Amino acid sequence: RIGCVRSYMPKAPPLLDPFKKPASEPNPPTSALLVYNPAGGKKRAAKLADTIVLPLLKQAGIAVTVETTKHAGHGVELGRTLDLSSVDALLVMGGDGTLGEVLDGFLSRDDGAAARTTVGFIPAGTGNSYMREVLGVPASGAAVGAAVHAAVEAIVGGRSRAVDCQQLDMTGLDGKPLRRCSINTVMAGFGPDANAVAERRRWLGSMRYSVSIKTEILKLPWRKKLPCSLSVDGGSPQEMEDLFLFSCFVNKHTGVRHRLAPYAQLDDGLLDLAYTTRPLRSIATAAKVDEMIKGGGKHVHATSLLNVQQASRVRLETDTPARLMVDGDII
Repeated sequence: RIGCVRSYMPKAPPLLDPFKKPASEPNPPTSALLVYNPAGGKKRAAKLADTIVLPLLKQAGIAVTVETTKHAGHGVELGRTLDLSSVDALLVMGGDGTLGEVLDGFLSRDDGAAARTTVGFIPAGTGNSYMREVLGVPASGAAVGAAVHAAVEAIVGGRSRAVDCQQLDMTGLDGKPLRRCSINTVMAGFGPDANAVAERRRWLGSMRYSVSIKTEILKLPWRKKLPCSLSVDGGSPQEMEDLFLFSCFVNKHTGVRHRLAPYAQLDDGLLDLAYTTRPLRSIATAAKVDEMIKGGGKHVHATSLLNVQQASRVRLETDTPARLMVDGDII
């Protein structure tokens, strides 16, 4: 006799709209300053700028000045020092890291430019997770060209939105205060470790994230512990023997497929947290969690291992210096 066994398969949370609030009325820019990373997206950013972005902007009658980033961290300097007095919009073209760098410098200005200048983002990196969320279309691989078109059309249309940003106040390795802003993702623990490996595999394109996560999971039994203290919204600190995963997101995704923060919306005024509440050394368990995250955020049901919540303020203290990943960059 053949029987049938039913098992409970958790469902992914519903996919929320990226925004809660409506866009502004149209106010198209007449002048703009475009900053881009010529090495972004395996060096195709320059080609996209010349063949799509600049022609479409000029066709719309927008006067454009161009600046390119020359080295890591240059985007922060440009965002902080560029003369924006004669432009309506600052346009940033690149991957998540370039967007985060320029925005970090832009928000630290004291000349009032951050209040009067609209910022436009154009995806030209490898993952482009933030712009995929904003545009609602694929923004990596072969889809980048179409995503660039969609972003420029939105800029030309002149509708804007106020979006969330998180401020990080840290202690650097030199013991001095360090401040960064993030519009996308902040991670500690396994995430930055895997991303550091992925950076050495850029030749794999967007696949490097998934490949590196899998190879680093195989090393899990030998991973060094990360003891920490975590408090949320001023609550009592939680002492943790080993923080395997910590994410504090504005956006839903990291990489291409990992929906770590399924309840996040870009303008809800909240941070979306996900963190492990106990040590994780099992390769099989870590692989299962990875599949649940890639399965649309099913990890929200793994309450015996993970805590997923929203907050306004988070304090994370580690016993020893630890890596942080801020909008794709390792600190």
